[in-house]
Order: sequence, then C-alpha cells, then structure tokens
Amino acid sequence: MKLIETTAPIDLAELKLFFSDKETFYLVHYENSVLQGSKLLTYLGNLELPCDIGFTTQEGFDEMTKEYLHANFIVSIPILETRVSELLLQMKGMTQFVEKEFIDANVDILKVWAKKLDSLSLYNLYTVGSQAFKDYVESFPEDDTKDLEGINFVSLLKHEEFFRFYGNVIEEHKTFYKSYFNDYMFKGNNLYSYWANENNPMFLLTHGIATGALQENKNATSV
Repeated sequence: MKLIETTAPIDLAELKLFFSDKETFYLVHYENSVLQGSKLLTYLGNLELPCDIGFTTQEGFDEMTKEYLHANFIVSIPILETRVSELLLQMKGMTQFVEKEFIDANVDILKVWAKKLDSLSLYNLYTVGSQAFKDYVESFPEDDTKDLEGINFVSLLKHEEFFRFYGNVIEEHKTFYKSYFNDYMFKGNNLYSYWANENNPMFLLTHGIATGALQENKNATSV
C-alpha cells in the first residue's frame, strides 16, 4: 500500500496517483485542511477514494464524528467507524464508559443508530428466504422510513469486532424497517450487500444453516 499524507482538497497530482496505483491510500490531516466538518465529509464521500482522517485535536475529532453520525450519504472513514462502534458499545454497557460527555451530547442520533443496528438481528432472519421467518419479522412494529440520516450504520458491518454489539440486543428496538430491508437505498445497493460479508459471524452462521453448508462441514469433520 502506498500511503499519501495530504490535506483537503487533495492536490490534483496526488489524486492522479490513485489511477496509476489502486493500492494508494490517502491520510488527510484534518487541522491543516481547508475543508473541514461537513464540507470535508461530503468531499471525501464524492471522491470515493480509500482514505482516512488524522486528527491532532479532540475538538476536530468530535466535530467530524458528529458530522459522520448525521450524514445522509455513505462514506468510508475507518477512524470514524471505529469511534462510533466504540460509542455504541459504551452506550450498551459492553465496554468501559469513558466518553460520557460526547455520548450525552449526541445521544439522540446514537439511539437512532442503535435502533437500526439492533433491528438487523431481524434482518438476519429476513434474508433466509423462508416465508415463516418473513412473517415473523413482519410481525414486529413496522417503520417504512426512507430517511437516510445516519445511513453509515451499514459501514460498521464490515468490522468483525463490531458484532459484539449483538451480544445485547434491546428488544424494544427491534423494528421491521420495510424500505431498508427491501429497497436499494444504500448507494445503489441493497442492505444485503453490506450484511453478507465474511466478517459477519451472524450472517455466516445463518447462511450456513440455511444452505446446509454448516451441516456438510460438520459431517465432513466427523468422518
């Protein structure tokens, strides 16, 4: 991987490096950038280049985390994905509660994320293709919202360590999000394209049982 340390907007000559070497990765130094806050997040979302943001102040880190929580477009920023994952785990009491001030100040949007993510425990069943499972999922309170605020909850699903979150699903959060579960609302993709990945132990287990692959592997190892 070729690491380019830069500021935003990224110099054109540096941008061109990605097109000649797809292993190029950009680290944007936040405090030295002209673009900050929502402008930086939108800029990076539009570029769709592999990148992360480096911070030297807590103020800058907090500002961008807030923007990320409220964003209505998908953008992959590893440092923000990691922080929001930790915030959500802290809210559930699953890790040490060390960011009380930030969580208290942003609790409403964090609860929006938590409710949608908890509801993916239902989506996991919804993907099986069984009418009985679909009927079960649809028996939960329905929300047909098409609101994209907080849409980056799907960006957490590629991180295996995040799935500790599902060790404590809040029953009251479970909701049948009709549009989220069925429509192509996520950058032209459906929810399944984010849920079905090799780092998701819930998907792997459910898929293995549904397809019989898990039983086949068990039989093979018992021979």
